[in-house]
Amino acid sequence: MACGLEAAGVERGQAVALMLPSGHDYFVAFFGVLLAGGVAVPLYPPARRRQIEDHLRRQAGILTTSQAVALITFPEVMTVVRLLRAQVLGLERVITVAELERGGAADGAGESGREARGREGGGGGGPATTDVALLQFTSGSTGRPKGVVLTHANLLANLRALGQAVAIGPQDVVVSWLPLYHDMGLIGAWMASLYYGMQLVLMSPLGFLAHPARWLQLLSRHRGTLSAAPNFAYELCARKVADEELAGVDLSAWRFALNGAEPVSPEAIRRFTDRFRRYGFRPEAMAPVYGLAECSLALAIPPLGRGPVVDVVERDTFERSGRALPVGAGSRGAVAADEEPTA
Repeated sequence: MACGLEAAGVERGQAVALMLPSGHDYFVAFFGVLLAGGVAVPLYPPARRRQIEDHLRRQAGILTTSQAVALITFPEVMTVVRLLRAQVLGLERVITVAELERGGAADGAGESGREARGREGGGGGGPATTDVALLQFTSGSTGRPKGVVLTHANLLANLRALGQAVAIGPQDVVVSWLPLYHDMGLIGAWMASLYYGMQLVLMSPLGFLAHPARWLQLLSRHRGTLSAAPNFAYELCARKVADEELAGVDLSAWRFALNGAEPVSPEAIRRFTDRFRRYGFRPEAMAPVYGLAECSLALAIPPLGRGPVVDVVERDTFERSGRALPVGAGSRGAVAADEEPTA
């Protein structure tokens, strides 16, 4: 893949966008970009065919901002995606993984430019820790997408901190349906699995949305110990998964259920815990977490085994000044962590 990118004219330090669904091709393409010395720019693939054109208009802003010279995508959207070349100055190539692999196989017969440049520079040709690895953009659903520059050192530092906070080891098993084009799936599930030598069981995000029980079934079948999801996923499972879909399910190995990427609801936590306690899920495994792109990914992770802690504060003071004054749960004018203030 790296050879294919070099044959396509991608140079070290240039941005390469990836618009691919989660799966094998994403793994190959992402690391091919890094191995070639490029900068990966994950893009959300279109969820529905009828939304492709509107979706691509939003992605054009990311491609322009990142100054991407190439876009790696999949055959089903290739015809429409090629229209981006007319909208994005500097986007020289729109190509599939298979096309890059064919080009790389031909180019790899001789000495690759990457190897030659590495020797000329006196090093191995791989990226340095200070090199930019990833441009992480927001989805743009509430405004213009904003990007964060992440170096290899940034990613490694966050992975090491995450591993220390969660006590990660190679005996852990990660089960994830999170998309690889989102930082929680890309860094938290995939990169962490690779860095710590953990098994990763990956399912399609669309597969989860269609059949939420499959997530729980995979956790049971593979004795998953670590899995993360947004709050809505826990709510969806608590409300929509039928009892007959849970026959034989055992969640007792799930030691840390990270709940983040959106506001965490105490009620959703309670409903999920109450529903799945009889299937082996331990209340102390639930872990509300907080992260943001500017911190690579993870920022706040609760102590292992503590379980969720919910603060109840005085609403008026919080809305007027932003100060959180603790009050009793039954107090008049109280607001819990899952309620939206009106300020």
